[in-house]
Amino acid sequence: MTIIQACTRFCEKMCCDYPVCARIGALYYAPIVDKEADLAKVGDGDRVLCVGGGRTPFTACLFAEKTGAAVTVIDNDPEVIEPAERFVKAWSLQKGDIEIVFKDARFVNPSHYDVVHLALQVIPQTEIIEDLTELMARSGRGKLLYRTPRQFAEQQYPSCLLSAKGEECSNKAAHNGATMIGETVLFDAAESSGAVFKAKKRDVQAG
Repeated sequence: MTIIQACTRFCEKMCCDYPVCARIGALYYAPIVDKEADLAKVGDGDRVLCVGGGRTPFTACLFAEKTGAAVTVIDNDPEVIEPAERFVKAWSLQKGDIEIVFKDARFVNPSHYDVVHLALQVIPQTEIIEDLTELMARSGRGKLLYRTPRQFAEQQYPSCLLSAKGEECSNKAAHNGATMIGETVLFDAAESSGAVFKAKKRDVQAG
């Protein structure tokens, strides 16, 4: 387990146990989600899938509350489902709706959603992104958002991906400030001309 992963787990536990910590922690993600919602044009009633919500699905809560979207969160770790449900309940959503589901992203049908969002720590990112974009390109609809780390954090995410090439990427949003997330990349099947994303792992070694 990396240092960042250990710190993340500690913060997740605090946010699950103490709702006030969750709202404070949301300040980290709020400006990022604002840009992502604008990038993918997420609106009231849209169906959003968040892959890799963990124990504290901040991104899902913020997407729902800021846009009114119907958000489904999936994670392939059965141990995080109950804490995630408690986290969402304690959040007391003012807008939107969230469902937590135990599921592997490799068995997702993206046609059921308007937008699919991948967390930075999702593994295996390469296979998931390639599979989802291929399915989206075939149907000609669907949007995929995925995050890449800032340069100083790359070694903490050895399976993270390079940004999409220009012809495969519809748009990007850069993130500044004290965040591990460098940018969010958008793949929009409606603008892809049938191009399928071919991902490459970053050439870094885990520290």
